[in-house]
Amino acid sequence: MLTELTVNTTALEEAVDITDQVQQAIAEAGIKEGFIFIYVPHSTAAVSIHGRLREGEGPKLEHMLKTAYPSGDAPEATRAAFVAPTEVGIIKHGRMLLGEDQRIYLYEFAGPATRKVYLYIGA
Repeated sequence: MLTELTVNTTALEEAVDITDQVQQAIAEAGIKEGFIFIYVPHSTAAVSIHGRLREGEGPKLEHMLKTAYPSGDAPEATRAAFVAPTEVGIIKHGRMLLGEDQRIYLYEFAGPATRKVYLYIGA
């Protein structure tokens, strides 16, 4: 089953937690065990699974990007490529398996913008 999420970003660069929308899409698909493929079809946005960001905390990849590009001159598409446009997960008991503190984030590098996130949910 292919599902499309729409995410409206509000800043030039930000990480938007889409975990709840992804879990809701899985529930609506009715898949109890299977897989999910998450795809962001934008060259200046990406998706990543990692620990929950605290209030006011920015994207965790900033340190890595500053190390790779000390001048800070990493084009938006390069920044998105560092994160990647895809994630794959396992569905068990009708939910995507995530660690206790893990969340799914859409990374925006050229916002604000309206972004699409495609979810392929299968058994």
